[in-house]
Amino acid sequence: PDVVAPGVNILASVIPTNMTGQVPAGKKASMFAIKSGTSMACPHVTGAAASIKAAHPHWTSSMIKSALMTT
Repeated sequence: PDVVAPGVNILASVIPTNMTGQVPAGKKASMFAIKSGTSMACPHVTGAAASIKAAHPHWTSSMIKSALMTT
């Protein structure tokens, strides 16, 4: 792969649900859950790319990709 990022057992915010039987009576639904997959890895790479772009606004996407791949 060109770039890898953490995508397993990521603590992510979620929309709380209160489906019958899932949340004990008197308790609030959690606003966080452990998630895995590319949907969790992508934000890590996107955030890193955005940080690089902020520091180097003239860089092209290829330059940013190269920076991600070589660090």
